[in-house]
Amino acid sequence: MITSNNSPKNDSNYFDFNKLSKPIDDIIAYEYVGWNGLNVTKFYLPNGKKITNSLIDQHYPNLIKKEKIFVTTQGNLKLKSDKLDTSFKEFDAVDFVSSNQNYHFSSLEDTTIFMIGAKDLKFSNGKPIFFNFKKDIKARDLWGGQIISRPYEGTGLTLVLFDLKPGFKFEDKGHANEQITWLTEGKMDFYSNGKKKIITVDVGVDIGPNHIHGGVSSGAMGFDAFFPKRSEEKYKKI
Repeated sequence: MITSNNSPKNDSNYFDFNKLSKPIDDIIAYEYVGWNGLNVTKFYLPNGKKITNSLIDQHYPNLIKKEKIFVTTQGNLKLKSDKLDTSFKEFDAVDFVSSNQNYHFSSLEDTTIFMIGAKDLKFSNGKPIFFNFKKDIKARDLWGGQIISRPYEGTGLTLVLFDLKPGFKFEDKGHANEQITWLTEGKMDFYSNGKKKIITVDVGVDIGPNHIHGGVSSGAMGFDAFFPKRSEEKYKKI
């Protein structure tokens, strides 16, 4: 069983992926679980290693038979499942919607892949959805031209890829949904509920319910994960 860093209930919290590392067989997992059960796990797979649905079920029992989104940020994988047999490269993603899915990721080179799920998701059914964040998700201007956002609406999760220009500044008045934000490149001066920190590719933030949050970008790319999923029109499928 992988131990994880759990956020204090209903509080904003910063976390360092490097301090959350746990080996699983021949791979390394960095797991963060937030105040509402939102789970973001970063896997590092050396060349020739694999992740399977049975391995995920064994080490993440709270996510068994629940929706899980996987997205690669670096490297190259081969993905085989009941419905898919494809390569899996930078910003490729798959949403395993169904409660019962067999899948197998094999690394063709050293690879970083993220898994997003939540322990309180309801069981669901549906075919896996394969897409690339940059090629298949339409870019939207959610914050006035200084940021490109590509929101994916899952069954119970929202996952947004964002690209921030240097100097981009924002403040959000907060929302009930849990939000976990992490970067794949760059850095950002961030604050949430009065707590300030520089977030980087190693340091992310878990935002508490209805907490005012914002910051200033030095130029950055990364993800926002939300649970429950966002209901506003700007986050919906087009």
